[in-house]
Amino acid sequence: MAYSPPNNFVNGNPLNASDIKGNDDALKIYLHEGVLNTDLLNSAWVQTRHIQAPVLDAYSGVQHGITGWQGSQWDGGVLARCQFASAFLTGGRYGVTDATWEVIPQTAFTLDLRRESTVIFHWWMEVFNGPDSSTNRSTPADTYLYVADYTAGGSLAGTGQKSIIPAHSVESVNNYRGFSSTNPPAGAVAPYTNTGYGNMSGTKLFIGTNKLAVGLAHISTIDRSAIVNWGIALEVYYL
Repeated sequence: MAYSPPNNFVNGNPLNASDIKGNDDALKIYLHEGVLNTDLLNSAWVQTRHIQAPVLDAYSGVQHGITGWQGSQWDGGVLARCQFASAFLTGGRYGVTDATWEVIPQTAFTLDLRRESTVIFHWWMEVFNGPDSSTNRSTPADTYLYVADYTAGGSLAGTGQKSIIPAHSVESVNNYRGFSSTNPPAGAVAPYTNTGYGNMSGTKLFIGTNKLAVGLAHISTIDRSAIVNWGIALEVYYL
């Protein structure tokens, strides 16, 4: 029989996450194991043996099917797996004009596209910057971390792209107030939610072809930034 969701929803009632997941899990089983010949409309020659399940690469977190690619990566769930951004990586120790966009480690996918595709890339991160009280820049309060999406061969990441800050990049400031010096380890002088904290996100839609690398790039004038929570997701649909 055709797929029938185990949980139904009524207009006006709150959604329950476990019910939604239950429907998704049931659909996953149906698509991989439960499709019957009678479920296929106007396809006399098609049988269940003709339906190809997607190929899953668990290491990179992506799967490839007939209609395209999809996948996601994140910071590891209940365990912290920080990534880091730094002026030492991007060359921004002495100012943005000397800096180059560089990839943030482990925030990229590499795909082998079989034909031209619509690509949707989602990302988010929670970052703590500094404190960086260095005098190499004009003032500690003028130091920033910028994050934006990139595609290999595109307008971001790589040499020759110095001091370019695109309009769609997201910026996060330095904790220029620093930590308490009178009562250590009392913490930051000002809450990180005021200076030094960033909750950043973005979405990029574009057309992809051939070998595709897509991920996140950064440019920074802060000596250290800890990306404590992050996630990236990719949807690719063949045209």
